[in-house]
Order: sequence, then structure tokens, then C-alpha cells
Amino acid sequence: MIVNKDTKLHDVVISEPSITAVLSRFDINLGIGDKTVRQMCDERGIEPTFFIAILNTYISDDYAPADAFRLNGESVNRYLKRTIEYYDKFLIPNIEQHFNLLIHRSSGINSNLELMRNFFFEIKEELALLINSDVAVFKPIDTIEDKLNDLVSMFVIHLTGSYNINLCQAVLFAIIGLRKDISQYNRICRYL
Repeated sequence: MIVNKDTKLHDVVISEPSITAVLSRFDINLGIGDKTVRQMCDERGIEPTFFIAILNTYISDDYAPADAFRLNGESVNRYLKRTIEYYDKFLIPNIEQHFNLLIHRSSGINSNLELMRNFFFEIKEELALLINSDVAVFKPIDTIEDKLNDLVSMFVIHLTGSYNINLCQAVLFAIIGLRKDISQYNRICRYL
């Protein structure tokens, strides 16, 4: 799906539900009704070309926004800052909470979940250092993306022992979501 001004925003969310995290950075929450992208942008005072470029970048790895990011410097800056805040205040705490619950509800016999959670904590600390130093804003955070890839691989290849499958999948899906979001964040930074 390629988004344009006449696309119904609810069609975008239904097609790609994870886009709700991106919408929240524009103060758009669920319950969006039947509005088009143009109507939502007019209602919220969002520059439509920039908003469409963000949505399409997130939805499709093949999408190249050309000048949409360079021409909207203030909007890009605000979006990237809100993205970093979203990681810090929502995504990372959500993963941590689910990870802790996963370990609490899983038997520790032959399990390497503690090791994997410790690796997640290293990623969390590295991201926190970047956030607090403002280094992450406007620059790709490739090391975090690489480490999240490693963590996903640990789950897929090296997970051992007994564990709660539902909580394990919740943690894995949240990590994959963070990895995808950081990958798109990095793409946007590279266009600047």
C-alpha cells in the first residue's frame, strides 16, 4: 500500500496495525473515523507531504521519500525527537515489563532467558546514554539496530528450557517492533 492524500487513514492502520505507534507521534490515536490523510492533516495542522513520507517510509522499505524530509526540517526534528521519546517512555519499558513477567512465569530449568534479558538491559542502557546525550537524535543508531537483530536471533536460535510461550511471543514481537521502528528511524536520518 502506498499512502496518498486521499487514502483513508483507517485503511492504513488496518493494513499495517503497527503504524499506530507512528501516528501517536503526531498525537493521532485510535478512533480516527473515516477521515482521509488530507482531512487528518488539515485537522491536526500536519504538513501532508511530510506525514505521507513518514507513513510510506514506515510501511515500505522500497519507498524513497526524495526531498520530503530535507524540505521539512522542523517537522523532521520534531518527529525524530518524539520517536526517541517513544522508545524511552513506552517501547523499552513495555519490553522490560513483559521480559520480567516472562521470566517470572517461566521455569528456570535450563533457561537462558536471564542471559537474554541481561543483553536487553545492555541495549536499554546504550539507548538511554544516546537519548540523554542527544547523540541519537538526527543520527542513525545502527549499533542498537544490530544488537536488536542479535537479540531476535537469540530468541529464534538459542532459547532453551521451559517458558511461557505467549509471554515469550509478546516479548519477541515487541523487540521485533522496536527493531523495525529503529530501522525506519535510521532510514529517515540517512535521508537528511
